[in-house]
Amino acid sequence: MRKIAIVVLIVIVAVCGIGGYVYKLRLDQAALDQKAAPVVKVEKGTIESKVVESGSIDAIKSVDVRSRASGRLKQLFVDEGDFVKQGELIAIIDPLEIQLQVDQNRAQLSGAKSGVARTALEIEKTRINAQANLAQAQRRLAVLKAELDIQPTLTDASIRSARANLNTSEQQLRQLVETTQPNERVATDSELREARAGAETASRELERIRDLEAKGYVATRQLDATLLDFERARSRLERAQEDAKRLEQRQRLAREQAEQAVLRAQAELDRVLANRIQDANKRREYENAIADVRKSEAALADVQILQKSREQSQASVAQLQSQLSDTERQLRETEIRAPMDGVIAARFLEVGDLVSGLSAFAQGTTIVRIEDRNALQVELQINEIDVARLRLEMPADITVDAFPNDTFKGHVKKIAPSSVSSNLQQAASDAVVKYKVEIWIDEVSEGLRSGMTAKCTLVTLSLKNVLRVPREYLGQDEEGYFVMLAPEKAAPGAKAKKQAVKVGDLTGAFAQIVSGVKEGAILARPEYKGPKRQGFMEAGVEE
Repeated sequence: MRKIAIVVLIVIVAVCGIGGYVYKLRLDQAALDQKAAPVVKVEKGTIESKVVESGSIDAIKSVDVRSRASGRLKQLFVDEGDFVKQGELIAIIDPLEIQLQVDQNRAQLSGAKSGVARTALEIEKTRINAQANLAQAQRRLAVLKAELDIQPTLTDASIRSARANLNTSEQQLRQLVETTQPNERVATDSELREARAGAETASRELERIRDLEAKGYVATRQLDATLLDFERARSRLERAQEDAKRLEQRQRLAREQAEQAVLRAQAELDRVLANRIQDANKRREYENAIADVRKSEAALADVQILQKSREQSQASVAQLQSQLSDTERQLRETEIRAPMDGVIAARFLEVGDLVSGLSAFAQGTTIVRIEDRNALQVELQINEIDVARLRLEMPADITVDAFPNDTFKGHVKKIAPSSVSSNLQQAASDAVVKYKVEIWIDEVSEGLRSGMTAKCTLVTLSLKNVLRVPREYLGQDEEGYFVMLAPEKAAPGAKAKKQAVKVGDLTGAFAQIVSGVKEGAILARPEYKGPKRQGFMEAGVEE
């Protein structure tokens, strides 16, 4: 017994020694962690968020000056940078070609007027035409007489043909509904049942493998293979359902077409039966032909054709007169004048270049571009995340590389409702979706020019004198946001205390604290805790 007591005592002493050593190691590690962990004080300050983007300056109002007349540029009175007034003469197009068109139109007009004078010669033509009409009416009368004799026979033949067509259409419809379409549905329905059964089996297998994988009994690759089998079974079911739907649509269309064929055949029979009245109509046509012969005989004395011809000639004269007026207008428009006050921003042609005029099918050649430098804008392309924070009339600070010491004021005038590229393939390939935003400059400086690069800064959030903490000292879990209060004394084993907080606005650098901690509180950085691993996939000791 004494030996046993000694052994027990030795074991107890050894266990106490090991426990004390482990406890000391943990205290030393906690002290090191507390000393190494950085802390921060909760304080008041400014929270600000900005959107900064660069773009090019452009005039809000600009006009490309084009000509409605075509020809060679004869004179150009302005150069880039010149200021022009509305109505000021800018250029002259060589009027020679248009003058030739004016002369041609005048000659055509003279010829048309001569045509009106020829109307008197049409009297003889009228008489000849009347005689020809009489002969035609007489021939038609003879044809109708022959048709009147054979009409009853034609009517009976049409009725027999229409009834035969109706019987054929009805037989085809019955065969389609009773034989052809049921046979087509057998294979499709069988495939659909097999696909549905396969999908249900694959779904149950997937759920089983997921349960086993969650418990750690199967590898992830087996779950992936089972998921692939499930997707294949589901795809097969979808294809079978689509095939069944297409077959139903095709059969419905075939039935509708067959039914329409029956209806058309029935309508044709009804029409033919109703056309029995053609016998009487043919009789009336014969009587009308007799009347036409008499009218043609009376037309020999008719001179109305002469009057219509004269009216047509007069209309041609009016049309040519209009064309002449239009070319004379083009001749006047060979003088190009400024449509508004502004600065010549660009000159695209030189004296001697050919100018294409405006028309319904062409935009014409641009001679110069006039810009109103009293109103300028900066066109930006802002990504979809930042554009959601912008509002119309939001102020902007604008800086230009050419004037590094000056800051210009502006405001948001327009935010595009759709992205820069609405093409679906382009949108799918681009990493960033951007929107066009127009910033109007409030007061335009004399030195600003179109095309200059401008950087625009827009303050989307500005909170002053509010409680704030750095974002890395703000934690979040399933209960919400929290901070870690640093221990007041660096006692051995002392740990930071978790404190729930209510958060206001967030930026990339700071978070606004609404409640939960007070100014001056000392915070420790929250410890990151990733997701725990369980089962045989676990590594390390589970906390």
